[in-house]
Amino acid sequence: MKAEDGGGAARLPREPCGKPAGSPEGKPVGDPDSGDVAGVRGAPGESGGTADREHRRALSLSRRSSALGAAGRHREALAASEEALEITRRLAADDRDTYLPDLALCLAGAAMRYVRLGRRHDAVDAGREAVAVRRELAEARPEEYLPHLAGSLNGLACDLGRIGKPEAALDAAREAVGIYEGLAARNPVAHEPSLAMALHTLAQRTASLGRLEEAVLHSTRAVSIRRRLATENPPAYSVAFATALHGLGWQLAALGRREEAIAAYAESVTIRHRLARSENAQAADHDYLAAVAGEWADLLMDAGRLTAAMEPLEIARTASLHAGDTERADRLAALMERAGSIRV
Repeated sequence: MKAEDGGGAARLPREPCGKPAGSPEGKPVGDPDSGDVAGVRGAPGESGGTADREHRRALSLSRRSSALGAAGRHREALAASEEALEITRRLAADDRDTYLPDLALCLAGAAMRYVRLGRRHDAVDAGREAVAVRRELAEARPEEYLPHLAGSLNGLACDLGRIGKPEAALDAAREAVGIYEGLAARNPVAHEPSLAMALHTLAQRTASLGRLEEAVLHSTRAVSIRRRLATENPPAYSVAFATALHGLGWQLAALGRREEAIAAYAESVTIRHRLARSENAQAADHDYLAAVAGEWADLLMDAGRLTAAMEPLEIARTASLHAGDTERADRLAALMERAGSIRV
């Protein structure tokens, strides 16, 4: 019996999401929605010339795109992002030194919008160009732009994975981790959160190639960093910590290390369950909790621990109701009834 389908052959849990939404680590330095515009030229005075007016318009469109994206209006967000990108391309063509940072930011924004709308190949094209631009910037001013380059590489790794290019995705993820490791060695407070994010991505990309032992090593590092960060600042890092635990649990389960996987899932669900009871919880938070709790229940049932599986099944059922998925909630309730009869 499986929590997802109410029965059938054993299978691995689904791979967890790559970016920990709702945490600072989901928005690396230079991300268009992070509010970080370091290295981007500030808006000039109102008395500027044509280029200044165009620049102000591009900045306004970028901010509008971020606001629309946050509101779930992704098509409108993309339209604003593409217009900002078009303007910035023209500006950079005329004055590359001044406007190249803006071009990189607009490319990163467009890549994000394409992903939201399922235009994965367009996202990769924009992401590759963003990496090329930021690599050029980082070569000239590494202290300022290396974090931006690493962020773009991490995003590109995720995008390449989505279009079935695992080797290229792994290369990008490795480079991102290498950059963040160097940055974190010099300034851990500033860069360890991003290093943990990149390690999580690298673990996923490694696992996608079947190299699970290596993936577990990367995930273990990500969990270790995020555990410490979440202990120091729970509101900022608990979601990221739970996501890292989920990834580690998935990889351990794939290796057949069931008891270790169960422990990782249990801790991840405990955190997610607590967060889902907060006033700020959204339907997506409950949906994610339902999925992860269901995977935890699957592992317990595969181990013959039906009594222990009742707790995550009930968490998954309740979370499904909060997410508005009554069909899944009904399936889980039926599964709990059947599992209960087997226990007796």
